[in-house]
Amino acid sequence: MTADKIRNRIDEGVTLFGFEYNGKAGNVDPYYIPEKKRHEYLLFFDGNEQTVYDIKSVMETPFIAGFSLNQIADKLIITDW
Repeated sequence: MTADKIRNRIDEGVTLFGFEYNGKAGNVDPYYIPEKKRHEYLLFFDGNEQTVYDIKSVMETPFIAGFSLNQIADKLIITDW
């Protein structure tokens, strides 16, 4: 899977993007906060989570064992698309 395909799917904001890396589970959960009029993205991997506020940060934040989605997109096992 390419980083561009992952980015485009997450940017649709319609569903959880789940994956495995080195046998550990992770996901990106996009959601819209009507009161704040903005999207937020919960990044989760191996029991750790953080929230970011734009798709660029989703792709560039090193939340997967020190790597970003851009860096290891082709090494992920996609579990939820």
